[in-house]
Amino acid sequence: MVFATFAQQTWTILMLLVSGFALWRGGRPERIIAIANLAAWILTPLTYRTNLLDPQWGVFAVDLMFLAILVWFAVTTDRTWLLFAAAFQLLAVITHIAIAVDPGVRTLAYFRGLVIWSYLVLGALAVGAWNRRRERRLADRA
Repeated sequence: MVFATFAQQTWTILMLLVSGFALWRGGRPERIIAIANLAAWILTPLTYRTNLLDPQWGVFAVDLMFLAILVWFAVTTDRTWLLFAAAFQLLAVITHIAIAVDPGVRTLAYFRGLVIWSYLVLGALAVGAWNRRRERRLADRA
């Protein structure tokens, strides 16, 4: 179940709040990344396998697609926050690769690592949306 634990519920609420704020107050890149983030959130449990000892290839594919979107926007826009978001998402992808290459990487470390990187990507999106909101307010005053 996706909402079974307090940690999952906390992530869901925070992710929906940040993505909603980015959709409401962000610019075009923030809005597209918020939609991609929501899509990744929906797709992840659909690709999740219950065997925790093997790599989660479906989740890896979702994370890789999200990374591609972040890198594309980091390269084609002037938003600094996207560089951080793409870097954190790259660390999530590398975490997937680590468990595929070395089964000694424990499942708990694997999932905690993914959670940490996900929160940092979300934090970068929040900063990006906040900065865009601030830029608009300053432009309106001028």
